[in-house]
Formats: sequence, structure tokens, C-alpha cells
Amino acid sequence: MAAEIIIIQAPCNDCGRKTDHVILKRHVTRGSDDETWWETIFDMLECRGCHFISLRRTSNFSEYENPVIEYFPPPISRREPSWIGELAMNVPIELGLPDLLTEIYSALHANNRRLATMGARTLLDVVMTDKVTDVGRFDQKLDALEKEFVTKKQREFLEAALDVGNAVSHRGHCPTAKQLDQVMDIVESILQQIYVLPNAAVELKKSTPPRKKSTK
Repeated sequence: MAAEIIIIQAPCNDCGRKTDHVILKRHVTRGSDDETWWETIFDMLECRGCHFISLRRTSNFSEYENPVIEYFPPPISRREPSWIGELAMNVPIELGLPDLLTEIYSALHANNRRLATMGARTLLDVVMTDKVTDVGRFDQKLDALEKEFVTKKQREFLEAALDVGNAVSHRGHCPTAKQLDQVMDIVESILQQIYVLPNAAVELKKSTPPRKKSTK
């Protein structure tokens, strides 16, 4: 008799959303004493769409109100931008910006929000120093950056992102997931504007057929 196929909903890192998964294998351990009991269930999962394999651990304990569910690898909270390869080609290799950005996303996936925010602050500092040199404090770097690379409104966005990083680094602040997502929106936007879009515009101009001159 064929084994029963169990299908559940679970996050898939390849699909980038919750999908149907098949439980390939299940292992259960249980224990108890005079007053409490516990149970740990390990499920090996396969996405029915892309066939990505993951592991789910469900921990039940008599003192818990609800089971604790963890996934390995952890669900991706935010994907790396599609242009990260172009970023790597357009920045000086000694800056290490693509590697730093990847480390920030690793911290995001592990829900290490303080680490991710401090990494974002460091990345913005590296970008500003690269473009305007080390002219002093963050506000002085922003002044210099605004003169040539960003608008006044974008400078306000950068100030907001840096303020969050400063609060984390110096005051133990922990941003919410939504706030960190907003910081990453600002970080990605400035990276794309300064390092990716200029070359993209040049390539577009080269590949666009010129307007035909009027014969009149």
C-alpha cells in the first residue's frame, strides 16, 4: 500500500512565497516527566512547484500556548536586487560593496535586524566616502553628496536611514521589520542610482536607433 502523501503550505525561498509542499520524511521525538511533556517533529519538505528542499522543525511543549515552528534555511525576507551583478562590475573592487550587501541580506534572512541596520549604515558611509572622499562627519558628507549626486529630497531619505543606523549603533535601538525594509529601500535606491543606472543609460543610448532626419 502506497504511503499517504501529506501536503502542507510552507515558505519556499526559490518561489519567494508560500507554496504547497510534500512531506518527504518525518522524524518525531517525544519525552515527558511528572509534570511536563515535549515533542519535536522534523519534516523534510519539497516544494511542489520548484522542488526546493527545506527542513521544518515543530516544537511542542506542555507549557507553550502554541507550537514553535522554524524553517531551515530560514525564509528569505527580502531578495537581493536583480542588478547586484551589475553593481559588482561598476564599483571599485576594493570597496567590497557587493559582498557587504550580501552580508546585510544574510542578516535580514536570519532576522538579525540590528546587524542588518548597522551594515546598511556602514554601506552608506562607504558609498559617500567613495564619491565625496572622507570630508568629515555624516552631515558633511551628505552636504558634499547633495552638491553632485543626489537631490535635496534624496538627502532627506539618506539622513533618515543613517539616523536609524546611529540609533542602533549608539542607543541599542531595534527597528521593526517594516522600518528596516524602508531603510533597505533607501539603500538599494542610492546604490542603483549612483553605480548602476549611469552605465545602463549609456548602454541604452548606444543601442537606440537615432531619429531619422527629415528629408524636407
